Amino acid sequence: MKTKINDSVEALRQGEMLLQQLSDSAFNRPVDVVFGSTIGMHFRHNLDHYSCFLQGLDSGCIDYAARQRDIRLEQDRSYAVAETSRIRSEIKKLLWRSNGMYLSIARDDGKGLAATSIVRELEFLLSHTVHHYAIVAIICRLQGIKLDEDFGVAPSTLRHRSSQDQQVNTLKSTDALK
Repeated sequence: MKTKINDSVEALRQGEMLLQQLSDSAFNRPVDVVFGSTIGMHFRHNLDHYSCFLQGLDSGCIDYAARQRDIRLEQDRSYAVAETSRIRSEIKKLLWRSNGMYLSIARDDGKGLAATSIVRELEFLLSHTVHHYAIVAIICRLQGIKLDEDFGVAPSTLRHRSSQDQQVNTLKSTDALK
């Protein structure tokens, strides 16, 4: 569970850092080739999911369909920074929680429940966040905004790349000794 918490905290930290360096106009600029979406819209969407997750911890039941869709998060960059920081702080505290809970799911005959865990939900949230960060990265690049090359890349991919780089460096060292 610690790895998933750390990965989620790191993803939120990356988002917070990007938000801090963006201008308000870049944050709110719709980009036609990305369905007219804005960076703010993608951040709001992610933060809504994290908020549902955190609210569900108290009741033991997460309902992602009950997102508040707080429009201020997609229009006010400073507010989005503060909310990202708050959520990141809350995620850090999860080591002290029990793991079992339920997820509310939509069915044809109404809502149902499915057993889940904090780790599984953090995995979903991380994957979902990385997916939207990849879209944010496209929007940024279309606006000429430079990003860290790791932004919008899954932590598992970054770890794999690092291990591949280490293997290549080891092979080069071994070849140099011959």
